[in-house]
Amino acid sequence: MKKSALKAVSLCLCGTLVIGCGGVHALASGNEASVRPVPVSAAAPVQAPPPSAKEETVYVLASADGTVEKVIVSDWLKNAGGSASLADDARLDGVENVKGSESFTLSGDTRVWDAQGNDIYTRGTTEQDLPVSMTVRYTLDGKAISPEELAGKSGRVAIRFDYDNHAYQLMDVGGKQEKIYVPFAVLTGVVLEQDVFRNVEVSSGRIFNDGDRTAVIGMAFPGLQEDLNVDPERLEIPDYVEITADVTGFALGTTFTVAVSDLFGQLDTEKLNGTDDLNESLDQLTDAMDQLMDGADQLHEGLNTLLEKSGELVSGIDKLSEGAAALTAGADALETGVSQLQEGSEALSLGLKTLNENSEALNAGAEQVFQVLLASAGEQLKKAGVPLPAELTAENYGQILDGLLASLPEAASGPVVQLKASLDSYNQFYQGLQSYTAGVAQASAGAGSLTDGASRLCDGASKLRSGTAELHGGIMTLKNSAPALVDGVEQLRDGSRELADGLDELNREGIEKLVNAVDGDLEGFVERLRATADVSRDYQSFSGIAPETEGQVKFIYRTASVEAEK
Repeated sequence: MKKSALKAVSLCLCGTLVIGCGGVHALASGNEASVRPVPVSAAAPVQAPPPSAKEETVYVLASADGTVEKVIVSDWLKNAGGSASLADDARLDGVENVKGSESFTLSGDTRVWDAQGNDIYTRGTTEQDLPVSMTVRYTLDGKAISPEELAGKSGRVAIRFDYDNHAYQLMDVGGKQEKIYVPFAVLTGVVLEQDVFRNVEVSSGRIFNDGDRTAVIGMAFPGLQEDLNVDPERLEIPDYVEITADVTGFALGTTFTVAVSDLFGQLDTEKLNGTDDLNESLDQLTDAMDQLMDGADQLHEGLNTLLEKSGELVSGIDKLSEGAAALTAGADALETGVSQLQEGSEALSLGLKTLNENSEALNAGAEQVFQVLLASAGEQLKKAGVPLPAELTAENYGQILDGLLASLPEAASGPVVQLKASLDSYNQFYQGLQSYTAGVAQASAGAGSLTDGASRLCDGASKLRSGTAELHGGIMTLKNSAPALVDGVEQLRDGSRELADGLDELNREGIEKLVNAVDGDLEGFVERLRATADVSRDYQSFSGIAPETEGQVKFIYRTASVEAEK
């Protein structure tokens, strides 16, 4: 029980530190006091069965400051049972079948599709409020500025993406009703031109540079700080992404943001029951670290005495003996601590595996956006009367548009040049995202090696404990040959200082951060974590979902580019 609980909490904190089927739940928006249901529809009076699963992608088209201009919802109704008809409760306008000819009829708010055994792919629009709203703010040399005013200017620029989480349930936590926000993980990506942006930094995320462009990917968890009730002064969970850089002639391409809500839903909350054992385990781990650091410091002081006072060598060796005794006690504690470190490394491996499993969804979403952009580009060219030799794809659009430009007079090529530049910008982001997910896969593989190493370290700690007892006895024997020991003692002294410093850093950055973050209320923390995971599992659709349907939803936000006047 202790091991399972420790893994669950470690997974949560590692994710923070580094990225419903039926029923009605209380959901609020902003600071409003009103209560409304999570978007899960009640059963509709139709005979058609629901799809076995529904994957929903919500595309949010926004201006450069994040103002929403249009919301497009793409749904995939999975007909695993091969049913002749499917019922879907999506509350959308202008719904169309995008991959087939199957039609639907309306029965109240329910859309009944003549599926003919097929999966159904639909697209529609909505004006519903988004669960996570995004605001993009710009500053130039510390002063707020609109994106339009910023275009073409130079200086130190900050681009801040703020994410406000409006989706929550009222959950019973500690005997009272509390807001638990849907735990969205938000990933924002942007590609920056090297000749415009230099010295790029991001508040929470990763930066990639190929020599010509800089790809920035930032991550945030809006609402999670409140869900877990963690003191931000002890452990701050990011709820925004801020990119800063030195800029010459500001211009910014399209930015893309992906938000998913199901990461915490994969936690096994049934195993979060051993809070008493977990409290005891963390107390023991903290005590063990304190003892081990005390022992290392005493050993270091004893060794200094030997070197500085050779005339009192025997006395110094006695102190060394005392330090060795303390080290023996510390080694006992180390064996316990390393065992728990092994458990934590297993949890880290599990967390990276979970993140890696979601990489496919991120790549699929980005690919779907690419397809939408390419299709839109093709439609624009057709409306302009420009013939295309073939449908635009990620592989051929560059060659086709280059050929088209070669055939057009320079005066008429401007729109095509802009269109190709926009597609090239997204292609750079798309390639960067694939590199990122590939890196996650490599990190996941490396975490497995870390787990193996932790296991070997655990075995070594056990041997160290046995060895330190023998060391104590051997030091007493060394009293008669102390002068020959001085050179070796000097080396051992330097090593003991590194050991003490290293243990102090581990305690300060690892154990203390874990213990201080929960502020002694570990039982309450685990209860809030359980509630957060439950809310994550409940949130399965934005536009609505039929009863008895498994749902998954992701949001993709696209902001307009900012271009300087020519």
